[in-house]
Amino acid sequence: MGGGYSPNESKYFNEFLPSNFDRTLALDNVDWSRGIDWVFTGPRASIKIEIREKKVDLTITYYDSEGFDQLLNIEKTRNSGYPNGLMPTKSFEYTGLLQAVSVKTDYRLNLSLWLNGRQILSQVHFPDMRRHQLRLVRNSGIVKARMLSPGVESVMIDVNSQKTHQTMLGWGGIGIATAYQELSEKGKDLWWKYISEYNLLCQREYPVGGNLNESMDNWDHIEDAKAHYYGDNFPNGEVSDFAYNKTIQDMGGFIMFEFWDFPKWMGTDEHKYTAAMVNYCKTAKEKTGQAPRIVGVQNEIKMKEDDVQRFVPALRKALDGAGFSETKIHMGNSANIINSMEQMHKYTDNKEVWDNIDYAATNMYDFQRYFHEPDGYDDIMIAWYDRVKEKPVISTELCINYKKYQTDCYRIALTMGLLYHKYLTFTNAIMICYCFTILNNEQPSFAYTRTLFSSDPESGFLPKPTSNQLRVFGAFSRRIKEGMKRIDVKSGHKDLLVTSYKGSENQATLVMINRSQFPIKPQLNWASIEFNAIEITDPYNQNTVMPANTKDLVISPGAIVTLTNVPLNSFGYR
Repeated sequence: MGGGYSPNESKYFNEFLPSNFDRTLALDNVDWSRGIDWVFTGPRASIKIEIREKKVDLTITYYDSEGFDQLLNIEKTRNSGYPNGLMPTKSFEYTGLLQAVSVKTDYRLNLSLWLNGRQILSQVHFPDMRRHQLRLVRNSGIVKARMLSPGVESVMIDVNSQKTHQTMLGWGGIGIATAYQELSEKGKDLWWKYISEYNLLCQREYPVGGNLNESMDNWDHIEDAKAHYYGDNFPNGEVSDFAYNKTIQDMGGFIMFEFWDFPKWMGTDEHKYTAAMVNYCKTAKEKTGQAPRIVGVQNEIKMKEDDVQRFVPALRKALDGAGFSETKIHMGNSANIINSMEQMHKYTDNKEVWDNIDYAATNMYDFQRYFHEPDGYDDIMIAWYDRVKEKPVISTELCINYKKYQTDCYRIALTMGLLYHKYLTFTNAIMICYCFTILNNEQPSFAYTRTLFSSDPESGFLPKPTSNQLRVFGAFSRRIKEGMKRIDVKSGHKDLLVTSYKGSENQATLVMINRSQFPIKPQLNWASIEFNAIEITDPYNQNTVMPANTKDLVISPGAIVTLTNVPLNSFGYR
């Protein structure tokens, strides 16, 4: 090869990179009169490693918005041919012979650079990288190199069907009424197919709330919907659609109802509060045939202790008196575990209150503080569960609301998958709800992380998966059904996270998350279970169903594999 850069001096590697990768360029013989550029590219950004004699430079470029050129106005990018923002280059000098350069990404959302096996850089970087290539630049001369990647490791998985844990209740979230009503008729048909296939059979109601009038006759008045706080949006929240709820119930699902803000006329009067809760149950039964299966005390509001002591027993008494003794109550769910720990004594220290609570509940938005060390959250979850473990645990609301993580990249979704695993294993959660199942909004960064689907005007108002969050949530929700029990399982490696579930008639599901940087071949020991399907979840597969061939199964780094013999829900049926 000779001369400056031209297309015939590039080496394109014939692979799509896994989510977590470890690649090493072994340099056997390099004429340093020329240089090597190692370039990684993805849908949002690129990484360029410039390898020269005695120096290595790393530059990250973002290129998914014309706003980069307009706002950053960086001279070096003006002739690039595409809008981009060039981040400051980081330079590293070295001495001696350079024999190996390694680039790695991991489940902690880090990017690291290594020279001769020594780490010289570690920084947060979570945009997905899909491809990589080498470019030979400057002059001419010999470059002999090899590309190395980790080999496959075998990991034992031992399932003990005799040791059982929680019985699962289900999966779901908030289906926003205005988003659903925006859908075309074709879109609504497709929506119910998604609801069924992804087993999102809990509709968590976000009712009219503060806009509820004192006569309580506008629960489902669409004109009373108000805009949620997600940017410059039109009405997209806090109103009911009882026809929608009836369809959920007809499919075998259920409703969970809870106020967020109280209407002003209610104040802190427990009698007005319980009258509204009972009125919702009556209205729901009248219009759908069923009362909600669960009601919550109040969403994310720090109720005063006196209010908790009055509201909870009064709620149970009012529900029973109105004929809704089958409707269960979950404790007021805080925004995060830390707040829940601070508020919990209002429930657990008062016997009358705690006796009337059926489910412990909390949101876990503080997990985002641990995205770069997810296992640091374990002790917090365990301490919280130790306080409430007399009651079954439901996850009322999960999503990402830290703006720096509002992206559609797979590695962010995988991090949420780690939380689902932890919720199921450390707190024995029986239900996990994403924040929204469908939302209508204009600014896409909110849709990427707040909701699993959005109403998509560009497709003719069809429901559209908003990001990789759906596929990761679906790796659990699709094949773990109500009534299945989580059973004990041991993984032979700390970075292969495994949960297992068993239902009637030998139905079973095993979910494996490979958060390592190497491919894993699972060696499964689960007597008497025969799987008939494998679902693959990774940056290139949205819950792709394949025949069950466990003999040849290899889980790529950052992938989730669901082994199952549980059928997907049929459209409209459980």
